[in-house]
Amino acid sequence: MTSVILSEKNKTLFNIDGYKFRYHKTLKNDVQRWSCCKKTCKSYIKLNNENEIIERVNDHNHIKDSVEVFNRQQLSNNLKRKAVEELYDKPSKLIHGALSKDIPTLTTYDLTLIRNNIHHARSSTI
Repeated sequence: MTSVILSEKNKTLFNIDGYKFRYHKTLKNDVQRWSCCKKTCKSYIKLNNENEIIERVNDHNHIKDSVEVFNRQQLSNNLKRKAVEELYDKPSKLIHGALSKDIPTLTTYDLTLIRNNIHHARSSTI
């Protein structure tokens, strides 16, 4: 399973089989190297211009993120962007709008973390 997501800092990430990869550098022949997001992990992939995997070193030294963690991070990042763009909407309104999309893996602790992230994102822009 491959998907493209945005990071906390609005950078492109690839999610491949539960592992997140960040852009590292462009090699010759316009081949892009993407490294695992865990800094101590040596795993990487190489992509061509059409974002097809042409080489893969799959030696991860950590377990992959669970679906619950992945969903929480993705929702949190999207809500932080909305919170900064729409300063006059209440955080509870933003969260309620996102929860109407039915994300069953979220817990009340996840909602607390997301609410804190929204507050921190707004306070850093002011």
